[in-house]
Amino acid sequence: MDIAADSRRIDIWCTYISDIGDDSLLSRYDALLSAQERARRARFRFARDQRRFLVTRALVRTALSRYASVRPEDWTFSTGRHGRPALRAPRITPALEFNISHSADLVMLGVTSGRTLGIDTESIAAREADIDGLDRYFAPEESAALLSLPAGERRRRFFELWTLKESYIKARGMGLAIPLDAFRFELAGERGLILRMRPELADSPDRWRLWQLTLRCDYLAAVCAAFSGDGNQDSESPRITVREVVPLSWERTVDVLPYRSTG
Repeated sequence: MDIAADSRRIDIWCTYISDIGDDSLLSRYDALLSAQERARRARFRFARDQRRFLVTRALVRTALSRYASVRPEDWTFSTGRHGRPALRAPRITPALEFNISHSADLVMLGVTSGRTLGIDTESIAAREADIDGLDRYFAPEESAALLSLPAGERRRRFFELWTLKESYIKARGMGLAIPLDAFRFELAGERGLILRMRPELADSPDRWRLWQLTLRCDYLAAVCAAFSGDGNQDSESPRITVREVVPLSWERTVDVLPYRSTG
């Protein structure tokens, strides 16, 4: 353990799979997995998906051990009804909150304490924006705002909105059980971000803080975090720290600041 879990900080750990140049690390990653995880990995048909699963589990286990005196192989996990992963044991104080996302070459892990967390990332270069199917993803107001942009700006805006929406539904722990048109984002000015909700969502925008980041190689990321675990609105906004890491090899802190946030 060398990092203190802190509700005033959200740590984003980024592993780019192509950075793993030493294949001997893969055997070391496999040694960290539980028998259940190895069985899940074997069920993937393609080698690239098996590799991404392995790297994801290694990143989660090694990063969490930076916050507690727990060996990476000793963590056990549970999965919520809608697929959200959580720590089962050992129980530590303060409790850790984490969330995972991946896209193309990037595996991303968010870690904090004392507040619910959701993260999402997308590679603009690796995925097409479904401009013809906006109603599948967005509220009518979001779709209209996107289509009002010049054609050359729509692809990025699609993924900006989509990562924000994914981060929120993951923070809620409900995934696509939440209707995607029941809440919407307005991107105000150069840096502003506004979350709006319909009453039937039974939630309040005041419960949440959100940030948008640009990572390496045109990867977008969004972070959604509750104000605090007890529902109080703390006045100090958490600081986001981004690290690039190859588990069991190297890491570096990178200078990435949110370019848009709710506050």
